[in-house]
This record gives sequence, structure tokens and C-alpha cells, in this order.
Amino acid sequence: MKTKVYENNYNELVIEEMRKILPQDAVSTKIVDRLAVCHGAFNVEYKWIQAGKYPYIPDVVVWPETTEQVSEILKIANKNKTVVIPYGGGSGSVMGSVFFNGGICLDTKKLTKFILNAKGMSVTVGAGWNISQLEDELNRFGYTMGHFPQSMNSATIAGSVATSAIGTFSTKYGKFDDMLIALEVVLPTGEILFTKDAPKASTGINLNYLFLGSEGSYGICTEVTAKIWHQPEARKFSVYTFKTTHDGFEAVRKMVSLGQATLAVVRLYDEYESVFTIDAYKFEEGYALLYLGFEGRKDQVDLEMKISDEICLAEGGIYKGDQAAKQWERDRLDTSYGLGTTHLPNGAAESLEISASWDKLEDVWLAMRNAIAPYAQIIHVHFSHMYHTGGNLYCIIHTIRGKNSEDAEKNFLKCVKKALDACVKAGGSISHHHGVGTLKSKWMFDEHNNGFEIMKKIKRAIDPNNIMNPPVLGLGGEANVG
Repeated sequence: MKTKVYENNYNELVIEEMRKILPQDAVSTKIVDRLAVCHGAFNVEYKWIQAGKYPYIPDVVVWPETTEQVSEILKIANKNKTVVIPYGGGSGSVMGSVFFNGGICLDTKKLTKFILNAKGMSVTVGAGWNISQLEDELNRFGYTMGHFPQSMNSATIAGSVATSAIGTFSTKYGKFDDMLIALEVVLPTGEILFTKDAPKASTGINLNYLFLGSEGSYGICTEVTAKIWHQPEARKFSVYTFKTTHDGFEAVRKMVSLGQATLAVVRLYDEYESVFTIDAYKFEEGYALLYLGFEGRKDQVDLEMKISDEICLAEGGIYKGDQAAKQWERDRLDTSYGLGTTHLPNGAAESLEISASWDKLEDVWLAMRNAIAPYAQIIHVHFSHMYHTGGNLYCIIHTIRGKNSEDAEKNFLKCVKKALDACVKAGGSISHHHGVGTLKSKWMFDEHNNGFEIMKKIKRAIDPNNIMNPPVLGLGGEANVG
């Protein structure tokens, strides 16, 4: 890892021009402000900090309050060919906001518009809204987004657009793809784009999808219009154990693909990740563990629980009440477990999330587990976020090897490579909801084949000077990682 002195490399003219369009306190070159936004939540970035000075920081931070100010900033940056990276809550785990070559950090937190459309069952909000705070605000009026990512206490709503994110209750409420109605986006040239607020349209390509998952490479999202729901009357859970992960997998596949019950939460833990909970609740040793969550009208919830119970019992499931799942609900936003390993001088822990169709998902699970096993000290795997045609696999890796943070970084990135190579070979998709960032960019051609070249052509067309977060997704340049 190369380190550099914290010096300002920016063009003074760029700073002067931005100070003319923004309040004096909305532009900062102070080191404390630049360090505050220079990293996400990935363990390798933590190891860089642990090793000493953080090597990649922005040259300047700006805090626009309106879409028009964002537009003016990008016009200045485009004219001067200066890199711009949008920054939300800093919760990303794929190195998607690393300032490899300095540049402008455009912090979105002051974009806080809020318009509730109760009759239209939607909300329009500024990009900087924290997801947890937005949910609290909607709850005050009797609504919910149903969007509960584990990172919701730090992540922003525009970050969910940028990564095509998902929450733990997704089997009922959908992915952010399903929640998104319309966007306001500032293109790299400063042009402002509005997509139409309509429930469905047959009017050419849906431009929302150009920016959903684009990770700030095609422009900056400044406003989001998304679906809302009435708060549910009831929320209940069921817990089951299964002799094997395969038995639990078949129960989940049948519950979801039959479409007879709309589950809110589905979480199947394999025999290895289940060990701690199995031991704590004195369940059958060596069994897999399944949590199911239901919410809505009370009579609807009761019927869905009855249908799911019939399917689970038919596949050999053993009903275990609801306490273990309620404990998960209370703890679901806690990320401290991985931090304990990453804090060790030679340790690193992080999750990789992939997706695959029902006919491939078990094969991907085994292929990734076997590929990582020689290099990782702890591997936890569970299946969650299920769909009619397949689902998500969540692989949590802990490596504790070597002597220092550089060894930890090297060992963990080796695990990532082994895991993603195995995933691709077994037919899985390299990311389900965390995005690609720079961590997974080397696998983008494997993921898309010639579609990757089309993405690059779009990048060149709307970002001719390659100013918008160039290294993410591999679209605008190589990242200095791995």
C-alpha cells in the first residue's frame, strides 16, 4: 500500500469558482473535513487507517443544498476535468467512494427535500435523507417504505439508488428497484434530468434503470420518488430447524415459488452459521436454521403462517416458536461482530452477497464455501432475499492470518478472488445488493460479456471527460486495489 502526504493537489481556480456559487461554509479544504469523507466501511479501508495515514483523500469537500448548486458544481468540474465522487453515509462495503486521485467530494447530506404524496402512495425526498430518519418521519404519518437495510442507521436514500440496494423485509416489499418511481439526476455535464412519476409507462427505455446501480458513474441523484405503504397491523415470526441446509432450502423454494404466502422475511442459515443460535436456544445440534417473518393484516398474517408451517413440516422442519427470530429482529442492525475481527492487527471480516437462480443457488453456495475454506478462519453463510426464480446468498468471511494490516488486506482480497471466481464458474451473479465499487470491478466482463462494453460506451457518451467516480464498476479506469 502506498501512502501520500496530505497535500492539496486541486486547481485553485476550481475552488474559487465553487466558492462563487456556494455559501462560504459549503466548501472546505480543511484536513478534518477531507478525512471525514474519505472512506467507506470496507475492511481494507479500515486496514489502511489502522496502518497509518489514509492514502486516498479528496482535495476538497462541498455541501450543496439544491439540485441547481449540484449542477453548477458539475459544470465547473467538467470544464476543468476534475474528478467528482458523490458521498452519502459512508456505509458502502465495496470501495465505491475511494479518492484514488483526489478530486471533489460532493457530500449530499444537505439535500433534504421531503414531499409526502399520501393519495399517490409515494414520497419524494432529497438524496441526503438518512434511511432510518426517513422511516421515522414516514411512521409519524402512518406509513413505511418497508426498506430496512442493515446499514439504515448510516446509509442515505440516494445510496440505495446508487447500489440498487435491498432491505431485510424485501420478500414482501421488494428491492429498491421495485420501490423506485422517479429520479432527479444531474449529469456529468451539469444537465438536469427528471424521470416521470408514473406507476408504469411504455414510452421507450426506463431511464431510472440507467442510474439504478450506477454508483455515481453516470451522474448524481439529487431527488428520489419512491413507493410507500401503510404501516402493517401485525408482525409475527416463526423459527424452524432442518436436518440439512438442503431440506431448509427446499422448504424456502416451495414457499416462495408457489406464491401462496407473501413472506416478509426469509433467512435460512446453513449448519455452520447456525451453531451459535442452535447452542444458545438448545435446538438440535448440527441442524440448519430458518427464520420467517410475516406482516400485514392480522388475519392475513395468520393465514400466511399456516401455509408456511404446512410446507416447512412437509420438508422435515421442526417448529421452534419465535424467540430466536425476535432476537434477530432486535439485533439486526448490529455490525459489531465483524469489527471485532477487523480490529485485530492481522484480521479482516466482511460479507460478499451474490444471487443465483433456484437451480444454481445450492451449487454456488457449496462452490464458494469450498473455495474460501483453505484461506478463511470463519465462514458464515445464509440465504435471504428470495424471489420467484431464485435468491441471494450471503457469505461472511473472517480471515486472521499474517502479522499486520498489510497481511490482513492481502489475505482477505485473496478470499474475495477465490469466492467470486467460484461464484462466476457456478453460474452466480457477483453482487446482489452491495454493488460492485472497485472491489468487484475486475469481474464485470465475466458478469456482462459484451454488455460491459455497452456500459462503457454509455459512460463515454454522457461523461466525455470521465469525471464521475471513474474507477467504480470498471467503467472509467482501473482502481489501485488488489
